[in-house]
Amino acid sequence: MNRLPTTILFLLALGTSTVAVPDPICSGLCTGTIRDPAVLRRDDGTWLRFTTEGNLRIATAPSISGPWTSNTGEAGAMLPGGSIIDLDPDQRLWAPNVFFSNGQFYCHYSVSTIGSQNSAIGVATSVTGEPGNWTDHGSIGLPADTRYNRIDANFFRECDTCTPYLNFGSAWEHLFQTTLTSDLLKWSGEAPVHIARNTSFPSVPQTYPSIMEGAFMWWLPNVNGHKYFYLFFSSGACCNTPQSEEGLEAPGDEYKIMVCRGESVTGPFTDKDGRNCLTENGGSLVLGSHGDVYAPGGQGLAHDPDADRVALYYMYVNKADGTYNDFRFGFNWLDFSSGWPEVVE
Repeated sequence: MNRLPTTILFLLALGTSTVAVPDPICSGLCTGTIRDPAVLRRDDGTWLRFTTEGNLRIATAPSISGPWTSNTGEAGAMLPGGSIIDLDPDQRLWAPNVFFSNGQFYCHYSVSTIGSQNSAIGVATSVTGEPGNWTDHGSIGLPADTRYNRIDANFFRECDTCTPYLNFGSAWEHLFQTTLTSDLLKWSGEAPVHIARNTSFPSVPQTYPSIMEGAFMWWLPNVNGHKYFYLFFSSGACCNTPQSEEGLEAPGDEYKIMVCRGESVTGPFTDKDGRNCLTENGGSLVLGSHGDVYAPGGQGLAHDPDADRVALYYMYVNKADGTYNDFRFGFNWLDFSSGWPEVVE
């Protein structure tokens, strides 16, 4: 089968052949299997980055662009001994989602094994956000269900006194939403609601539909007179690490960053073409493979007060490496002036 270069495919997906996609921005520690980043700025101006590997490794930088630095081993881990949640001897900690509220940092993290629904969402807190300063509170108590996987937590609320929502899910029936108790440490007991799903199958044979995971919600109170809630997510074949280009997914099937939009935090969410993202396989491309950038995903957003701009950060593979097994960290600026997020210089 003849395949279009990923750069051309990405441009066609944007509906133009003239769009130049900027390269990822990062300096310092930007390589070394950096997965599922969570990035935010502390009040003293220090930027913190939390990632999956090494029991949730923590890096710091003077700006979001870097240079990023991190201690190795336990000295750089959020939870050096692992989680107090005990599910499986081979369990791993994934996908930290970190935010600041009530005078401290919170991290909702995932405990699971590859390809399993034997999972849980845990939470830890810290005053400084740095290694050696975290208290693990264990599971939030979200019950298991055959419809979803309890990973990839994403906390969201509009204000300090607003309802605390938690988006989560990966594969199976994809993305769900529930709420937390006011201390943000436990599930509220409110039944999870289905918010997004994709039932389409990729072009390569497999036994499950395209993955939809890694929800990240962002809201803007006034975009051309509208309040919008943006549901970002990763879609496609996650974490494929072939040893050569011959093992790559077909263009469009690889990991990529998508978005849907709604006028309520609970949805319904639709894409640029008006397709419902729960019932019509909706989702609009924000960032896909281009040039040497392959399979960006595991994304989040952060506002940089110094630049007064919104950054889209993510993991990706640099095709120039040739091995496709070193996930890097990078970010690009987003522009929402059209009502939809667009990657810009």
